[in-house]
Amino acid sequence: MTTPKFCRIAIIADDMKSFTRDVGDMLGIHFVSPSLDTEFPAITVTFGEHGLEPIQLHEHVPFASHGRLIEVAIDVDSAEATRKKFRAAGYEPIVNNFLPAPAASEYLFGRDFHGLPLMVCTAGDNETQMRADGPFLELDAAPNPKIGCVSLIVDSIDKVTADLNQLFGMTFVATDPAGLGERAVVGSHRVKLIEKPNPQLLGEFELPLATIEFVVDDVEVARQRIEAAGYPVRHTRKLNSGGNAYYFGATVQRMPLVIYPAHADSEIIGAGQ
Repeated sequence: MTTPKFCRIAIIADDMKSFTRDVGDMLGIHFVSPSLDTEFPAITVTFGEHGLEPIQLHEHVPFASHGRLIEVAIDVDSAEATRKKFRAAGYEPIVNNFLPAPAASEYLFGRDFHGLPLMVCTAGDNETQMRADGPFLELDAAPNPKIGCVSLIVDSIDKVTADLNQLFGMTFVATDPAGLGERAVVGSHRVKLIEKPNPQLLGEFELPLATIEFVVDDVEVARQRIEAAGYPVRHTRKLNSGGNAYYFGATVQRMPLVIYPAHADSEIIGAGQ
């Protein structure tokens, strides 16, 4: 795996049983319940090789009190080294999450960083933790469908990209905002930033999350299944590589969703631009 790279996204599920059932049926993905330590007894977590991590809250949790987006996790070479970079820039983690299997910590930074809750993980640590319960592939190696990109709303693309480059070494290229806003950038790390969001779609977003973009093998079959579940396409992006990406807006328990075909993955993440 090359780093830095998106590895998972955690969002709030109102009801875990119905969320995993409905999203699993709609997208054809599978969730597991990991054996985690008891550091956060107020939450229930499920996981998948696809990169989606729903969390159900059983009582108030400070780090999950600003909407449905809890974290966007980024794999780095060293979580400790990246934490030190954040500290030097004036940011402290709001959660230190210890993973027993690799005996290492990952760090969640709060929304004082451009409104983005970013989790910093050493590459491979979460997979090591999950393998305590059985086989678990890294996102890059996992089969489709899986998350191929996460789109986030920011006030200033120029300011955020400068800071992400300084702290993570993340670089970006311009890309099609696909109706979600006026301007967008993306990179091989699979994080997309969008500026000046489309006011007609603001009601579909879970700010700063605009959408979770799933890569699928057959986008038309997947589209039909999602529409049959009651979620019509809100916007279609015509792809230069052929076919379409489809934006559905808020779907199951308000999870904002895009699907795109596997053959267009390089285009979606701006490779070669």
